[in-house]
Amino acid sequence: MITVHRIVNFPVTSNCFVLFDKTMCDDCIVVDPASKYNEELLCFLEEQGLTPKFIVLTHEHFDHCWGVNELTKHFQIPIICSELCAEAIKNEKKNCSVFYDNKERFTINSKTISVESLGFRLHFAGSDILFYSTPGHTEASICIMFGKNLFTGDTLIYNLRTVTKLPGGSVMRLRESLEFLQTFSGKGIHVCAGHGEEFELDEYDIQIALRS
Repeated sequence: MITVHRIVNFPVTSNCFVLFDKTMCDDCIVVDPASKYNEELLCFLEEQGLTPKFIVLTHEHFDHCWGVNELTKHFQIPIICSELCAEAIKNEKKNCSVFYDNKERFTINSKTISVESLGFRLHFAGSDILFYSTPGHTEASICIMFGKNLFTGDTLIYNLRTVTKLPGGSVMRLRESLEFLQTFSGKGIHVCAGHGEEFELDEYDIQIALRS
């Protein structure tokens, strides 16, 4: 059975998710680890007897990848993300860490695997994980489907307008991405957003993301 465990990143609050199916294996996937030291994440992995196989990033911003360098000190695992994200995390300006705190700025140079090279599909724990390019918040943004769980990063956040003012953002591209996400309505999709609470897509007005 697919399990999704949410951890709120610290000190900048965003959501990290651990995906696993203990009936199949003890491997897991970590989505958007962004706690500076990953204490809660590492404790959870140890308690559950889980070993990360991949890190997946929804996009390049520091509040979704701050924990990557620390996590890869413990586990020699690659990052799965879009090609644009793979390039952006190598740059402290493009990952925005330099703008948050000049003393905390960082780059990530770990091995990456692009979703494009995977054909936007990864077989994991007996199921397929599907990746979708969803530009708008940034050009590099992706969403991830695992079972009935849709991980949207900052493309879609409950009751908030999606930010498009940062470099690579585009209201037009966001509108296109939201139209695509709307095609999943009626399928019982559970949205695991990059910030805030999880919610059911069928019960949500997706156009809130575009409100002024």
